[in-house]
Amino acid sequence: MSNHIINSEKTTEEISFNEIYCIRGSNEISDNFASYLSDESKLTGEADWLFFPKSEAEICSIMNFLRENKIGIYISASRTGIVGSSVPTSGGILSTEKMNEITGLGYDKERGNYFLRVEPGVTLQEINDWLMKMAFENISELTPDSIKKVKKVNKLLCYPVDPTEMSATIGGTVATNASGGSTLKYGTTREWIKGLRVILSSGEILDIQRGQYLATKEGSFQINQSNGIQLEFKIPNYIFNTSVKNTAGIYSKPEMDLIDLFIGSEGILGIVTSVDIWIVEKPNLISNVLFFNSEEDAITFAEQLRGNETISPELIEFFSLEALNLLKKVQNNNPGSLNVPQIPIEANTAIFFDFPYSENNLEVMFNELEEISKRCNTDLTNSWSGYEKQDHTRFKQFRHALPENVNAIIAERKQKFPQFHKLGTDMSVPETNFRNMMKYYHSTLRNANLEYVIFGHIGDFHVHVNILPKNMEELKLGEEIYEKFAKKAVEYGGSISAEHGIGKIKRKFLNIMYTQENLEEMRLIKKTLDPSLMLNYGNIINFEGETE
Repeated sequence: MSNHIINSEKTTEEISFNEIYCIRGSNEISDNFASYLSDESKLTGEADWLFFPKSEAEICSIMNFLRENKIGIYISASRTGIVGSSVPTSGGILSTEKMNEITGLGYDKERGNYFLRVEPGVTLQEINDWLMKMAFENISELTPDSIKKVKKVNKLLCYPVDPTEMSATIGGTVATNASGGSTLKYGTTREWIKGLRVILSSGEILDIQRGQYLATKEGSFQINQSNGIQLEFKIPNYIFNTSVKNTAGIYSKPEMDLIDLFIGSEGILGIVTSVDIWIVEKPNLISNVLFFNSEEDAITFAEQLRGNETISPELIEFFSLEALNLLKKVQNNNPGSLNVPQIPIEANTAIFFDFPYSENNLEVMFNELEEISKRCNTDLTNSWSGYEKQDHTRFKQFRHALPENVNAIIAERKQKFPQFHKLGTDMSVPETNFRNMMKYYHSTLRNANLEYVIFGHIGDFHVHVNILPKNMEELKLGEEIYEKFAKKAVEYGGSISAEHGIGKIKRKFLNIMYTQENLEEMRLIKKTLDPSLMLNYGNIINFEGETE
């Protein structure tokens, strides 16, 4: 039975603060642990403390020390984010990297699925590697005979959420509600979270199972803390935009599940210490790259492939003419670097897609693909295809080679202009406005005479525009255009941040999507659950007296 009231608990184990491994002093951290001061955005911060807890009890001890000394804390792990969420502005850093165990396996009869219990510092790659081997030492059975049952399944299982960067930790992906190309078929992280344990800034622990705690019709929740204090709060009145891929702001919907408040909140409400995730059978996949004569044909192909039940693609990725030209240049300069065949000289655009198959339906699927291809003025002779593990790996590497080479170009130009940074969009729009948005991207950038590439998750109507300025004047122009793109995406019913979150870098764009009243509602939840504003201060929302 669901309930809007949850009782929090204190840790049953007392750990002395002095027993916890930590690095002290801003100079020591900046000199010898500098990687903890930034993420993939290359935004850099500072901190006086760096903690490496190994348990919930150690985190609670750290939180008690920080609260007593009025020190803020920033949650960190793999630091694969690109919006500065884990970058500290002062205070301390709490790295969950030593909480990296897979601890339990269970089976849910109602859903008919197995689930794993994992600590927040486990990476997505480690989860799927473990599922390939199924090593049950030190694994607790969360439901009776779950290990015996899963051994009888005799099928490979996987955690299907793939936000492109498999070195990301499960805790980080929960904090950002991470997604990627596979969102087309499997949705975002949110759909795969069965349970969470979360430590509040008070040191109190919440144990939340999906479906157990739902907001009232008035939008209220209540937390009864072990010290007798009751925390009552209302979820925001806005309805979070789920009609498109969206990670902008705190999630809210009528009678929502409490677990969803913490998923995607970027660590500003609590520290995730344990995650229950659903796992499913791993499909056999064929990876493909198909080339087109025009962008219009590529978009039409993606639209027809997306809704095709026979093929049922796992992901659909897009490469613009500008993106292919950059990769052709890379191939010409270093022929073996991309580990794929030569990109056709006449190729204008490309679509990369995976689909599941079995031996008995393979011919039917390829016949269907050929028909769709012909309608889009190409055919399967203009494609690469492979089903072995090495094929999947090199096609993914081909996809990743694009942002990697963009980063290399920016890094080279940054040597001349130290203030340089990449301008990469992360905006989504509804299907009805996707073609219009693509035309707007191209016309705006061409009129500005800026170098750029477009690539990404066309299956979700969410592509990344990377602007490559050559000097400081172009950087300033690119920043102005970025804001125009954000406004146009929202005008079209989309999101300013489809999968990367807001962090500190995109905070100034949040008022394009939300009213000041909406933002104040987010602040109120933050202040209720974290009254001292200790946790990940500066992520998502600003507070009085701050300027963007």
